Amino acid sequence: MRDYATVSPQFWLGKTGRELRKSGPNAQVVAFYLMTSPHANMLGLYYLPVLYLAHETGLGFEGASEGLKRAIEAGFCSYDHDSEMVWVHEMAAYQVGRALKPGDNRCAGVRNEYASLPENPFLPAFFERYQADFHMTLRRGDTRDSEGASKPPVSQDQDQDQEQDQDKHNLGHGGPIPPVEELPPDESPTGKKKNYPPEFEEAWASYPKRAGGNSKADALKAWTARIKSGATAQELIDGTKRYAVFVKATGKLNTEFVKQAATFFGPAGHYAEAWTPPVTKSGGIEPSGNYGNIPNGFRG
Repeated sequence: MRDYATVSPQFWLGKTGRELRKSGPNAQVVAFYLMTSPHANMLGLYYLPVLYLAHETGLGFEGASEGLKRAIEAGFCSYDHDSEMVWVHEMAAYQVGRALKPGDNRCAGVRNEYASLPENPFLPAFFERYQADFHMTLRRGDTRDSEGASKPPVSQDQDQDQEQDQDKHNLGHGGPIPPVEELPPDESPTGKKKNYPPEFEEAWASYPKRAGGNSKADALKAWTARIKSGATAQELIDGTKRYAVFVKATGKLNTEFVKQAATFFGPAGHYAEAWTPPVTKSGGIEPSGNYGNIPNGFRG
């Protein structure tokens, strides 16, 4: 968790700030939370399930979802429901700086943070937006990702001195990026059948079904990386089964709230969490839709 966050007074007065004000208080609360979230990093590109947002702002799921939608429409941020990643477009400029010198240690920090992020659709757009400011050289994300993301929003800084001629550059305004069409999960680009490790297949068979994409190939990459980093196949399998029980018990099966398997097996270590279903005072499973409290094991 970060010890502090920088929020400019122009947050309230700049172009995007005025758009947020027009969108209502929920949009302003969500935007302010995204800048100061305990889950955020200095890049403003980070993992944030909507449930975290709903709980920690006190807006509830409906209010948080509506506020996030309005913040996206105002051009303040982008959100991808598949990877549950949010990108606050100008946050890195405020938290790190602008047009830094090549030898500035902050540039190395940004590059390292960028390299450690899980796969998500905003990686190419972030690179395009901040390549010059932080002297970035490694662009992540394939061609299809960059096409889906169009171009990153040009600086909207909330600074009045940078408000001229921005509209013609604000491409996309950040809504959810259309999912990239995937190959069938067991086929390679050559059309040949892929061979997956039997332990991975066991976990994949237990993984809860979700609404939206869930690339098996990407899940295998994340799985393999965790094995190389010291996790055992049995730990990953057991974590998958605990998560499947949790998802079913909380009524989230076949919804967008089920994590992509690549995220679940990613560096955040979700597979190692307890995933204990919430229990009511009477001893039963808490019904789904109660977003007032995030169950144990669900917080990041």
